[in-house]
Amino acid sequence: MLTAKSVFLTLRRYPVIPAIWSSEALRAIETLPVAVISLQFGSIIDLAQICSMLHEKFQVAIFIHVELIKGIGSDNYAVEYVKQCGGDGIISTKPSLIEAARSAGVISVLRTFIEDSRSLKRAIDITRRTRPDALDILPGPVIPEIMADIKSNLAQPIIAGGLIKKEEQVKRLLDIGCLAISTSRSDLWALNKKLSKDFPAKKV
Repeated sequence: MLTAKSVFLTLRRYPVIPAIWSSEALRAIETLPVAVISLQFGSIIDLAQICSMLHEKFQVAIFIHVELIKGIGSDNYAVEYVKQCGGDGIISTKPSLIEAARSAGVISVLRTFIEDSRSLKRAIDITRRTRPDALDILPGPVIPEIMADIKSNLAQPIIAGGLIKKEEQVKRLLDIGCLAISTSRSDLWALNKKLSKDFPAKKV
């Protein structure tokens, strides 16, 4: 089982995480360096098969967005099922799943949406309570405005996602301290070839 530290070190080199919504999208990463795939499609019927194929073909860590996999519940058994299928980590908005992942030894990423100061405070409070390995914040463009608050209250690495459309946005988010960028835009996935040179590995 991969550890959060080892995965995050690799993400420092290849910080763009492809968010994969379909099997067809996998063709776009066949020639790209990738550290983590955010798996956002599949069902309880084919999840193990998909994970096996991804590990064999791409040699990447697989973070499974639990709420987007058809047929998976939202209790501790969901985390155990993901682990049995070969998932290296989970992404979830549900605090109970983050806590279950920590108990199961699965890398956990808490996804949260920041709309205002109230939702920011709630995200900080939940992160402190559940202790995920990383925090996935949407929408990405808001992060520069709240990064000081995040850094002063939390130690978890930050993954930015949502409404990130340009290379300049990716670089800005990495420059202010985000660990990685998660996006479904295939044109941004190719930045891993360039960013591995522009952003050398840092200590986690």
